[in-house]
Order: sequence, then structure tokens, then C-alpha cells
Amino acid sequence: MPLTHRLFSPALLILLTLLATGCTKKIDTDSAISIGPYTEFSGRLIVIEPKRRWQVIVNWKAPSPESGWLRLTHAVTGTVVEFRWLHGLMEVRNNNSVQWNNIDQQQLSAQGIVLPPQQLASLLLGKMPAHFKQKKKAVWESKASGSLIRIEWDTEKQRLIMTDILHGRRATLIIRSS
Repeated sequence: MPLTHRLFSPALLILLTLLATGCTKKIDTDSAISIGPYTEFSGRLIVIEPKRRWQVIVNWKAPSPESGWLRLTHAVTGTVVEFRWLHGLMEVRNNNSVQWNNIDQQQLSAQGIVLPPQQLASLLLGKMPAHFKQKKKAVWESKASGSLIRIEWDTEKQRLIMTDILHGRRATLIIRSS
């Protein structure tokens, strides 16, 4: 076999390998979609669970993950629930009580809330919590809560979809900028 043919075969193999690896699908994290920043907005939250569905009007104000306020208003019943948080302290009240009551992440989880407000604020400010890993350009997943949580962001529709895969819960937050 001529020397040029013996050198050409390994070079061709290396070139084909480089081309093949260059053509494989790779997540481009440099051009990854960012959410927000949304410090204040109103919108709708649509929740679908295995046994029930509900929708509320959302008013959100969180200048940072460490502090914020959230008001949920059920359009049909008129029930109002407010959350506020400052660092690790979270409080809740509803339209039946003017007094704020402490609430923790376990109590929120029991109500189907898988992302504490501090993490949601961080996410809405464009800072993805470290435990979420990017799976596609606008899709992130985390198992930090013990259940697989998927977050999908639709920039065009300003819609954030949060899915608790294990429990079959899906919450869609539709943002209307203030």
C-alpha cells in the first residue's frame, strides 16, 4: 500500500470523527433563554392536578429572591390568599383573616407548591436556581424537592410551565407585564 494511502486513511478517519462530533446535537448554553427579569407583574396561574383544576389571578412583586409579596385571587369564589417572605421567613393570610401566619416549605408542598417563593423569584429575575439543570434551550429540570420538577419557558407568550412529574401536577403562569 502506498505511503500516501496509509497516511490518508487515518487522516480521513480523524476528519470524519471531527465532522460527526460537530454534527451531534448539543445544548447551546451560551445562547440559553433567560426568564425575565420580572420584579412586578399581574397574570394568571392555571393549575391542573390529577383530581382538580383551578385558576387564579396573580399579583407579584419581588425585587429580589430574599423579599417579596404574592397575591392570588380566585375569580369564581373571590377567595384571596397573600404570601410574603423576607429571607427565610414566609407568611400567609387570606381574606378571612387579617393576621399573617408563618408557613414553611412542607406546608407549601402539601398544597402542591413545589417551588418556594424565593426560588420562583430568583427564576423570574433571570437567575436559575443552581439545582436546575438545562435539558433543552428553554427547559430545565431538578430533583432537589425529591420529585422531578420540569420548568419550561415560552418567551413569546410570557408563559412559565412548572410540572411536578411524580405527582402529575402542572402549573402554568401567564405573565402580563405591569
